[in-house]
Amino acid sequence: MRVQLVNSYVSAAIDVLARETGEPVTKGALSLQANPYTSEEVTAMVGVSGGLAGTLYLSMAESTALGLVSRMLGQPSEVFDEIAQSGIAELANVVGGVAGVALANAGHTTTITPPLLLMGAGARLSLVEIQRIVVPLVTAVGQVCVHVALRDG
Repeated sequence: MRVQLVNSYVSAAIDVLARETGEPVTKGALSLQANPYTSEEVTAMVGVSGGLAGTLYLSMAESTALGLVSRMLGQPSEVFDEIAQSGIAELANVVGGVAGVALANAGHTTTITPPLLLMGAGARLSLVEIQRIVVPLVTAVGQVCVHVALRDG
């Protein structure tokens, strides 16, 4: 996977998270992780197709998800209810969309699927034959990991 492709998603996530929290986001060290992925408490997934194919995951603790939703709504969110779930799903959707625009500007046409939200830690997901690059992002409300698994479409 080319670094510039992954950076499109990581940069999009940094920008969107900084905008939503109103505070800077710090990028951790990139790592290559093998499949299967074992989910965290909240994992938002967006499929990618077109010139590139694969998946984007945003994974986090439930407390981080609630902190993000609280910042997005401008009011405390203490229960991971339908509104909170919708907020995190939309966050992943926006990250995928912003990255898609950057990729299009670089000549890679992609389409994203509606986000899917996986709740509960411990599920095992496998992207058969696609390596996954993971970058942790530290926000004011906790860590969000960006997982990018892409191949040529």
